[in-house]
Amino acid sequence: MTSLANKCTKKTIGVLAFLVCCAVANSAENNFPNSDLVLDFITLSNVVYKLKNTVESCQDPEANNPTLIASTREELLGAYRDESEYGNLIKQQYMRRLSDNVQGTGNLFDTLLPEGVICLHYSHDHYLGTQVLVVRSYLQNYVAIVYAGTDDYTTALMDGEVLMEKFGPTSNSTNYDSELQNVIAKVPEEAHVHRGFNKAVFDSIGFAEVLDCVASAKSGGSCDGADERYTKQMIDSEPLRLYTSGHSLGAADSVLLGATLHLVYPEEQIQSINFGCPKIGNAEFSSWVDTLKPGQSDTDGSLEVFRFVNKLDLVPRLPDLLFFYHAGHTLQMSLGGEIRAYYNHVGDLDVGYAAVPFGWGAEPYALFPIAIYEHHHKRYLEYLIDFAPKTNSSEKESYYVHEFERVDEDTAAQTNPSELIE
Repeated sequence: MTSLANKCTKKTIGVLAFLVCCAVANSAENNFPNSDLVLDFITLSNVVYKLKNTVESCQDPEANNPTLIASTREELLGAYRDESEYGNLIKQQYMRRLSDNVQGTGNLFDTLLPEGVICLHYSHDHYLGTQVLVVRSYLQNYVAIVYAGTDDYTTALMDGEVLMEKFGPTSNSTNYDSELQNVIAKVPEEAHVHRGFNKAVFDSIGFAEVLDCVASAKSGGSCDGADERYTKQMIDSEPLRLYTSGHSLGAADSVLLGATLHLVYPEEQIQSINFGCPKIGNAEFSSWVDTLKPGQSDTDGSLEVFRFVNKLDLVPRLPDLLFFYHAGHTLQMSLGGEIRAYYNHVGDLDVGYAAVPFGWGAEPYALFPIAIYEHHHKRYLEYLIDFAPKTNSSEKESYYVHEFERVDEDTAAQTNPSELIE
């Protein structure tokens, strides 16, 4: 990849444009999530699937069921016994916590959640199929809201409901609230989203509880009577950042909730880091979300979306309809562990950022069975653990990717961004 300095040249774009180009691009490339955050969120995106039909809340007594804990631990240990690199790396990360649990010191959440993360809220709307988990990390100082994706007939129907509607709860929704509606009114009138995804978030029985939980958790409070074992460690911690995450349908839900949180907390810097996300809304919605990135609004707050795509995963190419668009950046996971980042998916020629390659949307159809296989949440977990970047003693953080793909000057001069996308 070519460095930004070679693209933002005074000779080709002029002094003023050069300064603007460098400022915008450098700002954009300082915000990539570090590998520890990504690993936490892909782990949590897997965990929320495992909670289905197992517990009903973070405080469910079933989470202390020794038989359930033992069977869950045995399932994880099965992965550790795998001779593959995946199994070995998981073993390094989680064996110590499992060993603690063998001594009877933990519950189901201690077994499943990343180290330093506690469960604040979990709910499952059995009618809509929406599963949502709210957690807090005292090690990385965040509150995260994580949604589950499509794994049964009910949520598959939700994915298939491809009509669009205005972003936010409808007037007949049980979660319709005039105060929230006043906030959502700031969204452009023309911004519409996938009706099924919209319902999964805003019509869910747990939606109001999630907002209440975030309001409490972001200032260090508890939710639903949650265990406060880590309060002491958090007293001197940095301010808690807000993140949303999820896989598949859950990834789409995470973007919609991230946009809602940005409207409710306009001074917060929020990121949605998700996996296998389908297209969510129309061009107006996508454009609006892309204007919320750091440095692009009048407030100190922001929303930035990072969508990981595993090789030929078909779902991020869906719905395969002309009026659906992606919002946020595409982080394309390729064979061999290389991840390429595409700014706003369609690039930005003004600052030399490339769009996803021509044919990106059509490639998976030629290898349909593989494209479906690569969508599974476990495939994302395997890849991101197998290719986790190594750090040395002088580095505080490591990154899967730290810059966006560029176009060369000849391409930038001749190409319209819309021509690069199928």
